Amino acid sequence: MEDNQSTLIRGVCQFVFPISLIGFNHEELSFNLEKEGFKFFSLKNSDHESEFYGTRTNVPHSDNEHYFLPYIENILFQDSFHAFSLNRFSKMISNQCTLITPVHTIPFSILSIDLIICPFNIGLITVRTELPANIPYLVALDFMNHFRVLAPKITDQKGTILTYNEKTFSEMKKFILDELCPGIIPYLNDDERNTTNGSLPYFVDERMFVSGYLLQPNSTTIDEYQLFKVSHLNSYDDSGNEYISASNPDYISEHIKNHSYDRWAPNTYYVTSDHTFTCVSKDEKNSKQLLNNMYGPHYYNLLLHLFYKIVLLKLSYDYSKLDIDRKEQKIEDLIRSITNFSAKFIFFEISSRTEGQEISNCLKQTFKIEPLFDEVKNTLNRLYQNQERLIDKRKNQLLLILTIYTVISGIYGMNLVVEDWKGNIDWSKLLQYSVFEYISLFIAISGITVGFLLGLIALYKMAKEYYFKEKKNN
Repeated sequence: MEDNQSTLIRGVCQFVFPISLIGFNHEELSFNLEKEGFKFFSLKNSDHESEFYGTRTNVPHSDNEHYFLPYIENILFQDSFHAFSLNRFSKMISNQCTLITPVHTIPFSILSIDLIICPFNIGLITVRTELPANIPYLVALDFMNHFRVLAPKITDQKGTILTYNEKTFSEMKKFILDELCPGIIPYLNDDERNTTNGSLPYFVDERMFVSGYLLQPNSTTIDEYQLFKVSHLNSYDDSGNEYISASNPDYISEHIKNHSYDRWAPNTYYVTSDHTFTCVSKDEKNSKQLLNNMYGPHYYNLLLHLFYKIVLLKLSYDYSKLDIDRKEQKIEDLIRSITNFSAKFIFFEISSRTEGQEISNCLKQTFKIEPLFDEVKNTLNRLYQNQERLIDKRKNQLLLILTIYTVISGIYGMNLVVEDWKGNIDWSKLLQYSVFEYISLFIAISGITVGFLLGLIALYKMAKEYYFKEKKNN
């Protein structure tokens, strides 16, 4: 097993916090973010190559160019805010902090923060951190495991405290929202069931996703136990003893086989799981490029697949809340959302490079993108069936109403009072009508009104369809 005294040459962690945004004013949000010091991230701005990654790191934008296929570049890299793209806003922080876990006091630096405004009212907040040199490997995992907890719910998550600018925080969610990006709070969606502060009810259990880069000395041996600990962020138990959440060597080997990318073994491994996407390396010679990749192409690769997973879960969740028999408009909206997502956003080939394709496949497998997408496609088929059923039901009801009006007003009603409507109408005759004549008058007038309203509804739907078509084309 891995020696718990091994140390890191460099440890970098990016924590991704998914949030739910209200369904409007995204451009207003982007304007307010820029007033608070956030900058729209653009590959054309060379200053952004070094501004958000600390003083020792420069991430060339050329690493991102031509890494993704053109239709993916349109989603990830726009030069200004675009409603159908992942719009990244970044802000440099460069502050020292301390995280106090039940067994360690860990100093670290917050380098910067990203806020990515995505389509479908999704947001992604990334907190970019760096650990001090020569920190023990397991202490780094302890930091990753505890910092990612947004709101402690269970016993082994409680007791963690963060100090920042002489302030103390017991919840990472409050620290991120209240301290690092308070301007986002008015735009968070708190209307979802069982949610607070913009959380997503269908995604993760109040913990952030971790993207890490852990560089060790060349003399280190990277074994399966070490990689398994990274995959599950295992470090120490409450008593301060080294901890691993499995003891069966065969199980550990099988897990690592399914959750690691070992193209550059034994010097470098990429570990993917529901908790983390981390590069574990002892390749000091190529360490600069490895870190650049984690800040650049691999970071965007991860964001894209997190976005895929969140939207697919959101669409399934929205379907579960539908009242199929009553919410026809919501059915149409959900059909439109699924169709839009399938046509414009989700692609299973995203990179032109072999490395990008293989890491993308690892993320797809870990996040279960294809099964989720198949489920959403089945949902779309069910929605179409339900919509057809509702349309048929509505047509039958409309036909019944029109038949009744036609029979009664044509055969019965019009024959009674139609003579009184010719020429100049003598309204005084209304006072002399019998009960049956009043009934026929009501039926005739209500029939005209119903026809007029049906015409207005048809015109409204035509105008609405035209509006969405024009908006889509723009």
